[in-house]
Amino acid sequence: MDNSKKFCPHCGNEIKANAKFCPKCGYALGDTLTKDQPDDPQPTAPQGAPTSRDAGAAATDSFADVKRFSGNFFSWWLATIRHPSQVIPNANRSFGIIAIALEDLLTVLMLVSLGKRLIGLYSSDVSQAVANMINVNGILFKFGLIIFFLILLGAAVYVSLSYAFRRLIDSNAPLNFWEFTNQFAGVTNLILVFNLITFLLSLVTTGANFASYSVMILFMIPTSVILNLGYIFIIMNDVENPRLDKFYTILLAEAALAIAFLIFSYIAGSIVGGSIVNFIQSNYASFVNSF
Repeated sequence: MDNSKKFCPHCGNEIKANAKFCPKCGYALGDTLTKDQPDDPQPTAPQGAPTSRDAGAAATDSFADVKRFSGNFFSWWLATIRHPSQVIPNANRSFGIIAIALEDLLTVLMLVSLGKRLIGLYSSDVSQAVANMINVNGILFKFGLIIFFLILLGAAVYVSLSYAFRRLIDSNAPLNFWEFTNQFAGVTNLILVFNLITFLLSLVTTGANFASYSVMILFMIPTSVILNLGYIFIIMNDVENPRLDKFYTILLAEAALAIAFLIFSYIAGSIVGGSIVNFIQSNYASFVNSF
């Protein structure tokens, strides 16, 4: 048996023999693993010691790191699209969070794009004074920011509940929360494809073309289906000796999800509704004076 240690050739971090990604820097390892020590490791200068790299070289290195990280993320994402049920070992623990954030961002951009088109469609019915008073871009930005954090919070509810029920049913679950988040994102990464399609449709949809809205809604349906199927799959996958019967586990998991989103909907409604009321109250006098 080969017991020699292996290291990441990019950062020198010790890694597992079958690792595909470095858990520290996200470097795609493939067949580049080295034994005992990484090839020609870069010496680390002590704190306070002068360095020969100038600002331009440091910026180039930073750009290269970002490019490498992006390439590794795309490789991981593509691997999960091809085989959603397979675990990608030792992937960078931030990949799952980034994938979920990108899905949410595309949804928000789609909603903001549609909002601008609808406002442009009906702007002719609003007096010029009111149109000048309302900062449409500012309102849409604030609306998009609120929706982004609400959707992100909703995704956190899905991941947290699925992790809790996985630990409940599987006494041998070895995953920490970040590894589990990567697996959850891997199962549901197909959502990113559908969100990208709906965002592109929102860019080409005209305000009066209501048939295009129907097509967008049609592409949004798989998002909900994939999310809920992924929620159940990630809880039940590869559980050989469940503590609780799988049927009751699914029943409890769905009930907990329903209760959580009732609370979430109340909180979200309060936040969005409160923002709308504050906007109307703060601009009521201006609205009246404009007529």
